[in-house]
Amino acid sequence: MTETKRYLANPDVSCRPEGPDDGAILFNPDTDAVIVINPVGLLIWEALGQPKTQDEIAAYLMEACEDVPADQVHADLEAFFGALQPGGFVGEVLEGEA
Repeated sequence: MTETKRYLANPDVSCRPEGPDDGAILFNPDTDAVIVINPVGLLIWEALGQPKTQDEIAAYLMEACEDVPADQVHADLEAFFGALQPGGFVGEVLEGEA
């Protein structure tokens, strides 16, 4: 049995969209941390309402954003999660697979 890592937005974090071209501001009340995310980051954030694997999120982004190479999407997701996990904005859920 292997475990699949899925990402999930912290439900306590508030998200304030700043406009269609401006992304959003995230606020974590547990740590008083604030972070600004760009419009693509907002797309990722919106996808994290339910646990998703990195591959599921990448597929969603490649459908939403035209002409983006898959390797670039995966690199950007790694950077996104690397920036948001330490502040408690995004967490990981491990689910077992048969």
